[in-house]
Amino acid sequence: MATLPRPAEPAQSPSLQLLEPLLNIQQAAKILGISESTLRNWVQRKKITRVKVGGRVLFRPDTIRDFIAYNTHPASD
Repeated sequence: MATLPRPAEPAQSPSLQLLEPLLNIQQAAKILGISESTLRNWVQRKKITRVKVGGRVLFRPDTIRDFIAYNTHPASD
C-alpha cells in the first residue's frame, strides 16, 4: 500500500508576518496618556476603534498611531 505524500506547509501570509500584538485597555491608555476609564468611555461613545475578542476589548497599535496623528494639530500662531 502506497502512502500519500504529506501536503506542503502553507506559506505564511506576508500580512501575518507584520502583525503586531494587540494592546489591552491598560497599555493603550498609557500610550495615549489618559485613564483607563476615559478610554472605556471613548470606546462606548465610538470615538476610537477597538477589537473585541471574546469579552476582551483590545486595540490595534496602528489604530492608536492613527488616532494620535488625526488628533494632532499644529500650534496656532
